[in-house]
Parts: sequence; structure tokens; C-alpha cells
Amino acid sequence: MKKITYLVASMLTVGLLTFTSCSDKTKDSANETVEEAKNDMDENVDEAKADMKEAGNEFQAKVREDKNALKADVDDAVDKIDRKIEEADAKMEKATEKEKAKWQERKKELNQEKEELKASWDDTQDETAVKWDAFKAKTRNKIDKVKADLKD
Repeated sequence: MKKITYLVASMLTVGLLTFTSCSDKTKDSANETVEEAKNDMDENVDEAKADMKEAGNEFQAKVREDKNALKADVDDAVDKIDRKIEEADAKMEKATEKEKAKWQERKKELNQEKEELKASWDDTQDETAVKWDAFKAKTRNKIDKVKADLKD
């Protein structure tokens, strides 16, 4: 963009110098040069706008794709937590009082992790595209923590 500005400025300067010391033919030539420079600048501006719009659309598509993938991962992790909660409920039915307390604590932890994941996903509605990468990394860390926790 600076090159275009310098190009236009230099062409205008040449044109102005031409106007002050030249014949009508030279003045017409200078006018044509200035007009061509304006047209070139307009074309370059239009092209830059189109490039920016395309880049914006590509970025939005990437964010949308990332959100869909993250949503699938969150849903998968929530489903796994639900299965673990069901397993804990089944084990509590057959467990002794001491073991029941252990399984109730585990169930409480699982429910808390599930709520944190759901809350993280709900936060996506408030996140802007600029903050998306940081948000995605934070949520991925929570998912990884849940997956690691569920392996035990």
C-alpha cells in the first residue's frame, strides 16, 4: 500500500511539474498519466479489499471448523464422564459404606469436571475470533485432564 501511495505521489509530482512548464500536449499527457495513476490506485484498492474479505472468510471458516471439532471433543468427553458416573452408581449399589463414600466423592469430582467442560463450551458464545486460539487451548487442556482422569 505504501508503494502505491509513493507511486501516486511521484506521478502527481511529475504531473504538477509538467503542468507548470510544458505545452498543451505535454499537459494532456500529464493529465493522462495522473488519470492512469488514479485508475491503477483504485484497482489496487479494490483488489486489496477483495483479498481482505477472502482472508476474513477463510479465517471464519477455520474458526467454525475448529469450533465444530472442539464441540465434538467436548461432547465425547461428557459422554465418557456420564458412563463413568453410571459405573460409579452401579459400584455404589454393591459397595460397603466405606467404598460408597469413596465412589460418591469420585462421582462428585466427575460431575464437577462435566460441568466445567459444559461451562467452557458455553463460553464459546462469548469468545471472539481473536481470543479463539487461547480459548481452544484452555478447553483442550480441560479435555485432556478429563481423559487422563478417566483412565484410572
